Amino acid sequence: MNIIWQKEAELNKKGFTLIELIVTIGLLIILFSIVVPRINTDRYSMTFYPDFYILKVGTNTGIKQYKKVELKEDFLFMYSFQNLTFNYRGSPSHGQTITLKDLKTEVIKQITIIPVTGRILLIE
Repeated sequence: MNIIWQKEAELNKKGFTLIELIVTIGLLIILFSIVVPRINTDRYSMTFYPDFYILKVGTNTGIKQYKKVELKEDFLFMYSFQNLTFNYRGSPSHGQTITLKDLKTEVIKQITIIPVTGRILLIE
């Protein structure tokens, strides 16, 4: 009779085993890593000037790095907005058409950047 009471007492124990807890926590970690998107506040921007542009990489707190790219003497930028900003996914904040003019041959090329998709059209 004593053995029967011991078995019933063991069956009435409530709680989780260590393996059950580890498996549950592991599944929750996997689920959260899939559901929660990666938060990246990096912004990429280009500031255009007639004979060069500056590429900036930064966050909301400050600029991490920048690079100045100068055009050859015979080329000139023409633009509607001086700044072009891209988010961390690479899509531009607004569309823009940048015109690049060769001063020697008078050839004009237009680069159109479409917002949201980041698609680029080159018109010669």
